[in-house]
Amino acid sequence: MKFDFQTLKDKLAIPQESFNGIPAPPLVGEEKTRASSVILPIYEKTNLLQGIILQKRNSNLKAHPGQISFPGGAHSSDDKNLLETALREWEEEMGESSSVLEVLGEYPGLYTHTGFHISPFIARYNGSFQFRPNPEEVERSILLDLDRLETAPFYSIRIRRSGAKELEIYYFDLEEGLLWGATGRIIVNFLREHAEFDREPIQVEPNLGFPPFFDPIRKFSKKS
Repeated sequence: MKFDFQTLKDKLAIPQESFNGIPAPPLVGEEKTRASSVILPIYEKTNLLQGIILQKRNSNLKAHPGQISFPGGAHSSDDKNLLETALREWEEEMGESSSVLEVLGEYPGLYTHTGFHISPFIARYNGSFQFRPNPEEVERSILLDLDRLETAPFYSIRIRRSGAKELEIYYFDLEEGLLWGATGRIIVNFLREHAEFDREPIQVEPNLGFPPFFDPIRKFSKKS
């Protein structure tokens, strides 16, 4: 499993120069959705091993505490466009200049049940991995080598929210925590389309009545 950077640059959409609202028609009931964007940063080490830079959010945050996510956030009226939003959030959260990111293009976004539309921007990371995460927002940075996604336990559940179509939620059980939600869905879709990722998840049933809806430790722990 490997990315070809030139192919990505050729295939991905060119980012919009100005912000013209959410770049996708709103779903029924999602007319008040807020625009947001993230950076999906791909690194390639000297041994040619590739991976994705993620972060683990501070467990004290009100929104998505402790979750593994991309650097990113909500669009601000001061941002010229959604790419500027994502680059600003990279600098604020990761503590590193966005000059280390070579933006390759924009990947199709998605809606979340929390009232956001996420626009992912794909970038090649050319820095030295000297992050200085903002401790108020980020607990730690994560270097997720692609080969870990070939072996990490991989699950999915299917749920249906009120009036919405059925949704498949993906889970990677990593040593840093559970990678799931919008971040997991973007990664799975992107890898399938651009890196020949062909793993199929183990279908499981939800075992929690609240996010993340599934806990692999709870499912597979032995009963006393």
